[in-house]
Amino acid sequence: MLKIRRSEHKSGVMEGDLFHGYSKRKLYCLSETYEELARLYRGTPQAGAASGDRKDMLYRKQLQETKEIFASHLDEISGAFADVADTVVHVSLPMEHRRKALIHHLKRQGIIVRGLVFIEGGAAGSCESALDGRCGNRISIEARAAGRHTVSASVLGGFLSAFFGRKLVPSAESATAIGRGYNTFIYEDEPRYTVLSAVSRAVREDEKISGDNFSMEEYNQSQVVVMLADGMGSGEPACRDSQAVIEFMERFMEAGFQKEKAFSMVNGAIAAQNGCCNLTTLDVCAVNLLTGEAEFVKAGAAASYIKRGNWVDEVAADTLPLGSMDELCPITQSVRLADTDMLIMISDGISDAIEEEAAGRLREIISRSPIQNPKEMADYLLRYAINSQGGRIRDDMTVLTCCIKRRVGF
Repeated sequence: MLKIRRSEHKSGVMEGDLFHGYSKRKLYCLSETYEELARLYRGTPQAGAASGDRKDMLYRKQLQETKEIFASHLDEISGAFADVADTVVHVSLPMEHRRKALIHHLKRQGIIVRGLVFIEGGAAGSCESALDGRCGNRISIEARAAGRHTVSASVLGGFLSAFFGRKLVPSAESATAIGRGYNTFIYEDEPRYTVLSAVSRAVREDEKISGDNFSMEEYNQSQVVVMLADGMGSGEPACRDSQAVIEFMERFMEAGFQKEKAFSMVNGAIAAQNGCCNLTTLDVCAVNLLTGEAEFVKAGAAASYIKRGNWVDEVAADTLPLGSMDELCPITQSVRLADTDMLIMISDGISDAIEEEAAGRLREIISRSPIQNPKEMADYLLRYAINSQGGRIRDDMTVLTCCIKRRVGF
């Protein structure tokens, strides 16, 4: 349950702890435990007496580096638990006349309300119209049905949308139906954009399984994350490596880690393995469906492209693959997308094949193509890459395409 603090800002926005009491103490305890484990790993002495043997010295050096990487991961986990424990939301009450008008309006619709607040994720007072429930604030409402009939949470969302003049949908943690007992319903802005995605793939001609793996996931109602990983080499070993990278990234992000932190932890885990034998490229693009902003993080991956009519923008980063260094500092690049823009992500099997014809050839054919359907574009680029090599498939090839569409009414 949200606990509101006494302090109240001039704007009328109050701070509230998302966790308190036993839950908060438990999170702090977990944070301190992982922090202590990190100190233990860093403080563990090297076993045995010093040796002049070169192999032994290299082994001890590698062991110490692995301990440091693991300790850094424990620090990241400790920090994540502390961040969750300290999570602060900012709560504002609607203006009294607005609150009474809404309660009266919903009562006529057969819904009884006894609690209504606006929840912000940003700093208190950062939005001038916070008291009207705008600027992406979520609305929390405690309500029950006036009669015996159950009302869908979506129906209440429609009433709230009409009242506040913004499209609101139930959040993932909201109750789903309004019955005879009071329950809490949480609403947030309906995303302005939706994403249509497609993929086309080809396996290296002397292999049975692709070394490329990909993922397209909605981690909440306002964000889609697209990932493409290319394992070193080909076949089952490369597939296993790239699949592990994708799965670990998915788990970290599902747990609430920022993509940059997840990126660093996965890199450290790969670097700690057998002498950089498991190098894997990773291409990550997170699309904010409220704003249309896309954030890219790349590790040795091929360039990505954004097509807007005949104009094409290239998103590239001169970075190393995951596992090539103990620490890789991810560089985030942001691009604002617009309605009907197409995002194209490729593995190096595609770029290497097409760029053999001429530098910049891939960007040129994307620009000249009139194709607007993401599946047709993915198929077209795959066919072009194969044809450019005389029908040969010398490397695994993957094309991911996403078309950004503005929802009707926005």
